[in-house]
Amino acid sequence: APIVVPPSTILADLAKTRGDASLPQGMVTFLVGDDEERIEYVTKAVLCARSPVFRTMFGIGMKERDAAEVTVRNTDLATFTALVRYLLTDQLDLGEEGGGRAQRALDLRELAQMYQ
Repeated sequence: APIVVPPSTILADLAKTRGDASLPQGMVTFLVGDDEERIEYVTKAVLCARSPVFRTMFGIGMKERDAAEVTVRNTDLATFTALVRYLLTDQLDLGEEGGGRAQRALDLRELAQMYQ
């Protein structure tokens, strides 16, 4: 099935963060895959505004709320980076032409379904 990129909701999502005291403060570093490659300094509040899974993960009473680092298994750095970039910017980047773009698109779709 073709991959359909939904219309942008980033402005509406960010507008909902104003005055929301339940959102976590600070940044997180993700340790991705078996090699624990790093994606550093990602704002928790924006992730929470864009993904109900991150909102739960960084929610009140969860250990990740105050964690500086979170480990993410079962994916690779390029795919998880593409997901984080999409959540932060609403821009889809599958990398260079060729170079596994089709597989990355499939991997990203699967990962996105886990974090929607």
